[in-house]
Amino acid sequence: MRAAMQHTPADDETVIRITAQRSGGRLVAASLTVPAGLSPAPAVIGLAPHEAVAALAARAVHSPRAHAHALRLACDAALGLPPPELAHQLATERELAAEAADAHLQRLLIDWPPCFGFEARHSRFGELHRRLAADANTTAAASFALGGEVLDLVARELLAGFFNRIRLPHGLADFIERANAGGALGSVLAELIGIGASEAPAGGSVQLLGTLSAAAWAAAVGDWPSDEFIATPTFAGAPAETGPLARHALSPLVRLLLDRGHRISARLFAKAIDLADCASRMRYPLTDNLPPLVDAASPAAGIGVARSETARGVLLLWVRLAEGRIADCVIVPVAAWNFHPQGAFYREATGWAGEHDAALRRLALLALALDPSLPYRIELIDNGRKAKKPAGTPAASD
Repeated sequence: MRAAMQHTPADDETVIRITAQRSGGRLVAASLTVPAGLSPAPAVIGLAPHEAVAALAARAVHSPRAHAHALRLACDAALGLPPPELAHQLATERELAAEAADAHLQRLLIDWPPCFGFEARHSRFGELHRRLAADANTTAAASFALGGEVLDLVARELLAGFFNRIRLPHGLADFIERANAGGALGSVLAELIGIGASEAPAGGSVQLLGTLSAAAWAAAVGDWPSDEFIATPTFAGAPAETGPLARHALSPLVRLLLDRGHRISARLFAKAIDLADCASRMRYPLTDNLPPLVDAASPAAGIGVARSETARGVLLLWVRLAEGRIADCVIVPVAAWNFHPQGAFYREATGWAGEHDAALRRLALLALALDPSLPYRIELIDNGRKAKKPAGTPAASD
């Protein structure tokens, strides 16, 4: 494990704990535990809707704006109120796109480069972070200009090798050549691909979660989700992966990486595509070819459900109102999908052959690619010998 991969351990109560077993030079089993009881939802119970929205925005560690808008729209739906005016919807879309872009940039500029010995770009991220997080970016003119700058960053600084030629890469060798031709993220991708492809997961890869409306989620889950669904959600009875890979799996270059077994690289490349999509939404919100980032529906009287797409994946929220106040609220976080006990990490953590340190590193990269909401700690049991990797990269601020 390179020194750049080491991070300060965090308190065990706020760490995703991953245990993997290696035997005969192969990873043969993996299990993970996501801390419970960290949801900000209980803090809004008993509050009036406008108070609850402010409280949730203040308490949500990740995607605070997505949480706040989801709760606001869910409460409106539960009260039977009409959708917001178009101008408000456009401002909301720009705001959520900026929040997601900010989270993507933290991963791409700060967290991924040190994994391969490259310097984190703190100054570049800090410059954009201040502007993406500012309320001013919700104005149409400011959002349009800043979205253009983010698009330029993707094309000129992150993936320059893929934008200086007209035709797409024809194969993996051509893809690697483009990655090495320029761009900070391209260099990371080339190094990541060099680690080697993964074997097909035992039992196949988990399904990729498509973008569903709030009404579709209410129809699929019911008026109110079960405790089991909140803790370990499934779609059509099976675990699913949400996030950039699910949104961009049909992109030709993402598909190329998936077909060649480079699923970690595919997730990283999909994140760059998703960043560009966020920038485009900042410039042209609510276009016909892209679903809105947030919507809500009312499956029953006094109940609202909202769906919000964040940088890491889908955020689901249910709220029940009684006498003008919130009687109950539950949130299904992104990590519950991507770090499901039988989900994407569990499936892809096993089957790979390699040396002990390489296996430990690969597990850490897989965890980072699935964008955990919390730091993670990996324990690798190798023929009876245990080795712990300190808590992984802190979660992005989405």
